[in-house]
Amino acid sequence: MHKPAKPSNSVQYWFSLLGPLAFCLFLLSACASPSIPPCPQASTPGLTVICGFQNPEDIKVLPDRKTLLISQIGAMGKSTPGSLVFFDTQTSTPQLQAAFPKSATVASAEAETPWGAENCPGMPGPEFSPLGIAIQERTDGRWQVAAVNHGQRQSVEMFELLKVGAHYDLKWRGCVITPPEVLMNSVTLLRNGGFLATHMFDRQAPEFLGFNTSLWKSQLGFDTGYVFEWQPDQAHAFRILSGSHGPFLNGIELSPDETTVFASVTSAHQVLKLDRASGKLLASVSIERPDNLSWDPQGHLLVASLTGSRLANLRCIQNTGETCGLAFEIYRIDPKDMRKQMLLSHQGSPMGAATVAQPVGDDLFLGSFTGDRILKISLPKSHLGH
Repeated sequence: MHKPAKPSNSVQYWFSLLGPLAFCLFLLSACASPSIPPCPQASTPGLTVICGFQNPEDIKVLPDRKTLLISQIGAMGKSTPGSLVFFDTQTSTPQLQAAFPKSATVASAEAETPWGAENCPGMPGPEFSPLGIAIQERTDGRWQVAAVNHGQRQSVEMFELLKVGAHYDLKWRGCVITPPEVLMNSVTLLRNGGFLATHMFDRQAPEFLGFNTSLWKSQLGFDTGYVFEWQPDQAHAFRILSGSHGPFLNGIELSPDETTVFASVTSAHQVLKLDRASGKLLASVSIERPDNLSWDPQGHLLVASLTGSRLANLRCIQNTGETCGLAFEIYRIDPKDMRKQMLLSHQGSPMGAATVAQPVGDDLFLGSFTGDRILKISLPKSHLGH
């Protein structure tokens, strides 16, 4: 029998595991990341700062190709809740539209056929804190959204994306509770309502000198995570893709024909290409500390890569909520041969620590696990594959 998870807030648990060693490293890295001026601030040519966010860790574009769904994770190491918000990229004066949690209208979903597992205990509470998100058109023509929830419980929350007049709305439709040892990062949806997700490390591993041994193994390069699949007709089964094992799995995406899985292995500095049916590793490409993945309109993968020092990264984690100047790069990968091309390299003001790059038209929208802003970057058409 599994031991119950320690704190209810998995993100708080994850980073509290760093303990006194994290504090020592934090002191050593106090000057490692450039200071960032507060929002609002003047934009520079080709780069626009958009303020008013809370740790916008993941971004997906909606079917109209102009509205973004953004996951705002709660502050790491604290009991701050998060949220999902919509953002219209074409609005001259940007305003966020709340998506979840919000009014009681979402509660009506409980009376409909659930999209999650039958043992889902109900809607998430106010501790809801989303990390990775995904969107997919289902075989029945409806649009489904999934969100990895780190608040109150470790779960994948399912929503239906609805168009209400000129705006979008989310309606909660169920959840899937993962095994107690699993600590997820990202998710990608199948058209039948199933999903694949990444597991970082065993959150119930034994401690040594106050530290979670699985977390530290992941940082030392030992295999601690994997990709797993859940199917609606096998509600209590989680199939692990055999070739996906690695240290600290992160971002994930699925090919349009649903046969191939791509996953970031942060501590192995690799993006994997996996056969979904067999789980076998097909290919990989070396990228320093890859984070979230996304598709561009030309069918290439975009990868956010955290290239700043681990000490500087730790300082950003310890100060979640503040804008971080950690160095990052954005790569484009050809999914056929896994060749990579660097599109962007940046450090410092107006934002660092980019965890996702979502293309919309000729622009890239960048989010981060920490801070109060996103960036819109205009790149040459040649960089965007036109």
